[in-house]
Amino acid sequence: MRIGITLPAEPFQNRSMIDLVRRVEALGYQDVWSLESYTTEAFSPLAAVAMLTDRMRLGTAIVPVFTRPPALIAMSAMTVQQLSGGRFILGMGISSPQIISQWMGVPFERPLSRVRDTVAAVRAALSGEKVTFKGRTLSVNGFRLDMERSTAPPPIFLAVQGAKMCRLAGEIADGLITNFITPEALPRMLEHVADGARRTGREAPREVVCRILTIVDEDPERVAPAMRRHMTPYLITPGYNRFFAEIGFEREADQALRLWNAGQRKEATDVVSDRMLNDIYLLGSAEHCRTRLQAFAAAGVTTVALWFVSLERSPEQRKARILAAIEKLAPK
Repeated sequence: MRIGITLPAEPFQNRSMIDLVRRVEALGYQDVWSLESYTTEAFSPLAAVAMLTDRMRLGTAIVPVFTRPPALIAMSAMTVQQLSGGRFILGMGISSPQIISQWMGVPFERPLSRVRDTVAAVRAALSGEKVTFKGRTLSVNGFRLDMERSTAPPPIFLAVQGAKMCRLAGEIADGLITNFITPEALPRMLEHVADGARRTGREAPREVVCRILTIVDEDPERVAPAMRRHMTPYLITPGYNRFFAEIGFEREADQALRLWNAGQRKEATDVVSDRMLNDIYLLGSAEHCRTRLQAFAAAGVTTVALWFVSLERSPEQRKARILAAIEKLAPK
């Protein structure tokens, strides 16, 4: 299993990211995957990483299909692909209604069709041919990506959760991106992916990238409440709520949503169980985290993108903690 990191890493802002990236490559980390929600956007950090590294693979996890037109996605993807010398993976997904509709002001409509249309249009654009495409949710009329073809187009990975998206990824994706999963839940998701691949007579994607929030060797009395607060907004979001119920957390999903809607916010947060936290996140000693990583690998994860977090108060303390954790979990 490939071991990578997630950017941004909160205390490593501005040019301090340079030292972080060079350090993780020296330690043997193999991938950098960018996170896009409410901090940096997805492509710019990877363009910088492309110029700072020689070997690391770079990927977006994820670019929402609603917030950029296909031509712009193709332009951005091919830019990072060329800067990196062919080390880039374009990861796309639907994101969530809160991010798309509320924060970005874009209608969150027909997500499966939007993914299918975006992948088709982006692939066509990345080929270098003139693209005239009309799908159910978008169209492109006469666009041609005028860039020097020194590298092959990047592969396209799709973020997956529910059965329908898993089947769609099996039909059209080169790889998969997951988040908030457990080793126990992944095999069933991969069955849905295989079902989708069989529909089109192709082999199912073999690469599975999993982003995992990781806190190593910090006070459990502080970590558990913080992670409950981190989990709750996802747990009460309808799409995630259904997904968590599907993967074995029916009680948490049902009670948290019911309590939240009743205005009992603290009680909804308290519903998040220790089992849920420890199954989904990497929390605890370095030895425990390594054991959990082995379980993810055995379940079918081929790449982890560790999202290192610290709960220390000052930025300098958080930097020190995160660097120590990165060293402890470095590939051997």
